Amino acid sequence: MFTTQAQVSALRSDNAFLLKALLMLTLLLTTFSAWAQRPVLTVEGPDQTVSLTLADLEAMPANEVSTETIWTDKRHTFSSVLFKDLMAKLNVETAGKKVTMIALNDYSIEVDVDTLIKHNAFIAYAMDGKKMRIRDKGPLWVLYPFSDQPEINIPPFQAHSIWQLKTIVLH
Repeated sequence: MFTTQAQVSALRSDNAFLLKALLMLTLLLTTFSAWAQRPVLTVEGPDQTVSLTLADLEAMPANEVSTETIWTDKRHTFSSVLFKDLMAKLNVETAGKKVTMIALNDYSIEVDVDTLIKHNAFIAYAMDGKKMRIRDKGPLWVLYPFSDQPEINIPPFQAHSIWQLKTIVLH
C-alpha cells in the first residue's frame, strides 16, 4: 500500500507517461501502415491508369540482380521487378511501344519498351536488402544488369537508369 502522497503522485505520473507512449506508438504504427499502402508507381496507358504500392511490386515475381553502376561505389544486389514482368502483369502489348519514365523531380526519358525488355531492365525497390529511400535514389530505380552486359554500360543506356521513378506513361 502507498504510504505517502508523493508515492501516489509518482504512480499517476508513471501511468500517464505509459499511456502517452502507447498512444504515440499506435500513431506511429498507423502512419507507417498508411505510408506502406500509398502508391509508389503510376502506370498510365491509353485505356487505363494503374497505381501500384510497394507491396504490389513485391508481390510480383521477385528478381535479384547483383551489378555495379556508375552511380554506386561497389557492386550491390537489387531486389526488383523485371520491366517485362510488370508489362505482362498489366497485360500491356509491348511490341513497338515506347514509354516515358518520369522521376519525382519531373526528369523524364522516353525509351523503346523492346530495348528495356531485350536487355532485362528492372525496377529496383531494395538495395542490399534495404528499401531505398528518396535520398538513395529510391523508392524505385530503373536499372540494367550492367555487370552482366558491359556492352550496354554506356551513356545511351545509362540515361535510361532513372531513379526516384514515379510514373511510366505508355505510348
